Amino acid sequence: MTPYLAVFFALWALFLISTVRGSSVVVIELVALAIFILFAGQRFETGNDWLTYRDHYLALQQYGFNGGNSAQFPAFEPLYVLLVWVSGKLFDFQTFLLMVAAFNGLILYRFARTWNASFCGLAAIYYSWVYLATQMATTRYSLALSFILLGLMCIAHQRKQLAYPLIFIGAGFHFFSLAFLPIVYLLDKRLNLRVAIFTLIVGFVLVYAVLAAARSGLVSSLPFSEKIVFYLDEATVKQASAGSLAYVAMNLVFFGWVMSSAADDEKARLVKWSVFYLLFFQVAVWMLPVFWNRVQIFTVIIQACVLSKYCVDRRSALFLLTVGVISLAALLKFLMDPAFISYVPYQSYWVDKVLLNSAREDGEYRFYEAIELNRLRAH
Repeated sequence: MTPYLAVFFALWALFLISTVRGSSVVVIELVALAIFILFAGQRFETGNDWLTYRDHYLALQQYGFNGGNSAQFPAFEPLYVLLVWVSGKLFDFQTFLLMVAAFNGLILYRFARTWNASFCGLAAIYYSWVYLATQMATTRYSLALSFILLGLMCIAHQRKQLAYPLIFIGAGFHFFSLAFLPIVYLLDKRLNLRVAIFTLIVGFVLVYAVLAAARSGLVSSLPFSEKIVFYLDEATVKQASAGSLAYVAMNLVFFGWVMSSAADDEKARLVKWSVFYLLFFQVAVWMLPVFWNRVQIFTVIIQACVLSKYCVDRRSALFLLTVGVISLAALLKFLMDPAFISYVPYQSYWVDKVLLNSAREDGEYRFYEAIELNRLRAH
């Protein structure tokens, strides 16, 4: 657990320096970016889904596209398969992980700059809440999310016509990217209480209609219907946990805070719609955390930009300390969960595997143990 806490305190220390100074320092920002990239990029047999992604990579590397058609692999999206096929001809799986981490880190860095927010703050908050579940687990979704952020950056630079194609490119890496099309569409609309209630009602009807159709096989021809049915069967929880309810309460407070602002530019609307979108998924699809967790990853990035800019602009170390304590609690909750045994201990490819040759040999065991523990908890 020590490496995870070391990264946490390093990023928050850099954020504190920026906050006290009241401005971002390029050197400090680049240090935070390097930490962000290297910690995920040089992991070895650590995190969720690494075994599936590694075996799929090796299969395509050795046998071409046919190697990925094995029943042991889920139906990966076409652009991700193409990326793996090309990458497999150039370098090994560990280098691929580093390239993915570098791409995601650089996009997130540019997004922070577009927002005029400190990347140190964005990285510190993002790391505490969703980094481990994204950059060290869902490789496809992390890539897809980067294209969604690229779309939002295009909107910020008055090139909205490029946002939709970028989201569809993101869907080529993970189909859930399509769930963010409403966010882009709604950026022209002002969110108020009446609109929020109307959207919630209509959304409820649509969500449950899709879920019912999936269960009955009416949408079996759609490319993502198989995954919806799988999640309904395997990832449904019977009741919301105390932690989930507390998190919903925090988002309600955050939503009330941003809604109290009179600002109505594109950034303000993005914040309001994003937080509302997460709350909608947390309430309407509470029984499927695998869905609202994906919306959470996106929304946390937006929230982190807001909080980072707020702290630095106001030089509020006390506010930073408050957010930091809550974020540390969120990180510890994740690390201390027995179901995340695949994350502990953290192993570095360059240090533990190559330099010291001291890497543990139980990575696959911890991978399957984590799957079993998560399955038992869900049922």
